[in-house]
Amino acid sequence: MKQPAALTWRQILVTATFVFIVVSGGSAASFALWMNDISGAQVAFLGSGNRLSLLVTDGPARLLLATGDDPIAFENALSRFQPLFARRIDILLVAGDGHDLLVPLAAHRDPHIRTTATLASLPPSAEAEAFGTLSILSLPKRIRLGPSVSVTMETAWALGDEPNDTFPAWRALIERDASRIVVYSNGEAASLFPPARGAAVVAVSGPDPAAAWGAGPAISLVANAEEMTGPDMRGAFAQSARPPQWGYRVAPGEALRLRFVEGGVSLPGDAAQPLDAGTPIAALPFALWTAIARVSRRARPWRSRILPSRQRGARRRRSDRRR
Repeated sequence: MKQPAALTWRQILVTATFVFIVVSGGSAASFALWMNDISGAQVAFLGSGNRLSLLVTDGPARLLLATGDDPIAFENALSRFQPLFARRIDILLVAGDGHDLLVPLAAHRDPHIRTTATLASLPPSAEAEAFGTLSILSLPKRIRLGPSVSVTMETAWALGDEPNDTFPAWRALIERDASRIVVYSNGEAASLFPPARGAAVVAVSGPDPAAAWGAGPAISLVANAEEMTGPDMRGAFAQSARPPQWGYRVAPGEALRLRFVEGGVSLPGDAAQPLDAGTPIAALPFALWTAIARVSRRARPWRSRILPSRQRGARRRRSDRRR
């Protein structure tokens, strides 16, 4: 019986080099795909206790609007999109008063924050004193975040509010081409601003999410799970003539990511709660498709085409045959 030939040093070196090249190439490709995933044009809603914070990303540029009373939940949500080697935040915007400043205060202490500004003067409180001196953003302000995404911030006081004692309501318009996501500080804030037409998604950081819907219907609604339960969300639109097709609830410590895609906003199917009885929810499992909310200037903002990937491919083939 012949014994197997012993490996020479040259064979060992060649094998080790081949393994190194394969592992290095695979790691580099995986890293590139991951970096592309976290740096794409997108908005992440972060469960921060009684409010939702939001992280807007466009390439390497990042804007964080922080508000809420649960810094631990905020950090857990943020860590889903901020790896240790990419924690830089270009702009931190502070919103809220009293305990709502606990999350912005924790974010402000992060050494990776480049610039911090508040949307308005902070009403007197222990949390406001802990900030020290902050620059106040001159509003309304349109911030060009990266090559394709802009964020417009606006504030308004309700009738009877004292500017020195109350933090104003705010609205954020996040836009990429004709696609728009609208975020309100609370549901009543929607009545304080001009209608934001053509929105794909309406999100409410604080109380009364359903109150914001009448001011400008969209395709989907994002709400704070601390302020609205699942049954409450379904009940709020049960009799509505134009309910949102999809509802999303973000709990403290959790995060919801919406991506800007060509012609619209990509909505994660696995977290969606159907609110429109006409939506074909049982057509395919959520894992097989992603809902694409396509909103153009000509289309009505509450209409959307939601197609499984197989159905889209079939329609594309039929169109090619006609040509």
